Amino acid sequence: MIKVPGFKGSGVSSGIKKKGKKDLALIFSDTPAKAAGVFTLNVVKAPPVILGMERVKGGHCQAVVVNSGVANAFTGKRGYADAVLTTQYVAKELGIDKDLVIPSSTGLIGGLLPVDKIKKALPRLVSGLREDGFEDAAEAIMTTDAFPKFASTTVNIGRRKGTVAVIGKGAGMIMPNMATMLAYVITDINVGKRALTKSLKHAADNSFNKITVDGDTSTNDTVLMLANGRLGNKTLDATGADYRKFEKAVTETAAEVAEMMVRDGEGATKAVKIVVKGAKTAKDADKVARTLGNSLLVKTAFYGEDPNWGRIVAAAGRAGVKFNPDKLDLYFGDHKVLSSSKQVIDEKKAQKILKQPKFTVTLDLKTGKASSFILASDITFEYLNINAHYRT
Repeated sequence: MIKVPGFKGSGVSSGIKKKGKKDLALIFSDTPAKAAGVFTLNVVKAPPVILGMERVKGGHCQAVVVNSGVANAFTGKRGYADAVLTTQYVAKELGIDKDLVIPSSTGLIGGLLPVDKIKKALPRLVSGLREDGFEDAAEAIMTTDAFPKFASTTVNIGRRKGTVAVIGKGAGMIMPNMATMLAYVITDINVGKRALTKSLKHAADNSFNKITVDGDTSTNDTVLMLANGRLGNKTLDATGADYRKFEKAVTETAAEVAEMMVRDGEGATKAVKIVVKGAKTAKDADKVARTLGNSLLVKTAFYGEDPNWGRIVAAAGRAGVKFNPDKLDLYFGDHKVLSSSKQVIDEKKAQKILKQPKFTVTLDLKTGKASSFILASDITFEYLNINAHYRT
């Protein structure tokens, strides 16, 4: 159960989804919270993303309203007007300034936002706000997700114990680039604006920006962070031991939710951590890791539990990074598969590792000291089935 002092959550059905499924969520701070955000770098940005980017510049947010089932993306001026109108309705129901409300939407691209349904559901959504309501909110923002995603931790700041919590959604169209992925970080710790922005960027770069399911970047990807300062600690700046503890807590909690997204990748049966080390630069290591994580041949080998190391080295070779192909070391788990590019694999040991739902693949380029990683799912028949019929 998630509880963060000064915050409440709620999730209800507004009729956007069928069969009475929850599809409307609200995150509310009793007082205006300092806010920071990272958003999709896709050129096609949904209107709620555009509005969110505008409003987060004000530095404060008190409420986040999220609908699932309709992405309100590629809807032009009408979509933007609908996003603004929705925040006005939410602000009126809560009795706060509309500029303190940030919207998010997720679901089918191209559909107009059913504002009337949302407006009708708002009294129930607001009256349902509870300190322990974040699991309902996490359920309401799901699309093809198999389960709600949330995590929390506590961290000692001075002599006080603060809380950091993350709720999120995502299973398909996942390879955030900032950052259908949404995530919301809430904390009662008093954090300065610069520290808030710095910690969110660090957390996103080491969690949500390190995952891939299918290599697609959504039009709606959003990560927001709200800090209401209820803990009453001295304001954290972007330096010092307390800040480092805070940043670590945010990053680890975000990474926990990010891993859930990979495990819940549409149809996925594997969550694989792909580590590339021994690169000349971190950028080179990241390029190779992403190439491996997005390779359909590599991903299908993971699904088939086939220790086909040839697919891995072939994919690495097309990543656009220079290395000596005669010096590679490759590991499945702790089992060495290649030693200076010579095969030393024990097929049975390797296959046993690949049968696990979670394992690590490590590729050492042996050209430098830089490293990076990515968390990737496999690709299965079920992924094709889900996405071939997503609209129909």
